[in-house]
Amino acid sequence: MKKWMLISSLVVLAGCAEQTTTTDNESAKACDRSVEVSVVDHADKKTLFEDKMCLTKSDTALDALEETDLAVVKTGKGDMSYVTAVDGIREKSAGASSGWVFGVNDKPGQVGAAAYELKDGDRLEWRFEKDAMAYFQ
Repeated sequence: MKKWMLISSLVVLAGCAEQTTTTDNESAKACDRSVEVSVVDHADKKTLFEDKMCLTKSDTALDALEETDLAVVKTGKGDMSYVTAVDGIREKSAGASSGWVFGVNDKPGQVGAAAYELKDGDRLEWRFEKDAMAYFQ
């Protein structure tokens, strides 16, 4: 009987030891930048995602897209990554010129999404366009 009580006590104590709490300081460190993020299929006029995100200092436009939990397909690596599909919507599916582009604060991205580090307060929009190149003109 004593063994049973000893084992039960150890199991309870072990369970308590694994619990962790997050302080306000730890939460603040995790949120270096607050960014509004939207993912929109402009070809079908449909919003796939829209929310504020809490990002770290080095997070990029591509990192934010991947944080949405939408299925993202890309080619290339690092700064040369290129998004070919989001949530099953593939480039060229709405015509030969259709594809995914991104803009920040209502301006088209001028570098690759994996190279664009977001700033606190930015508004990031990933856009599926029938004519992706026209977005940049």
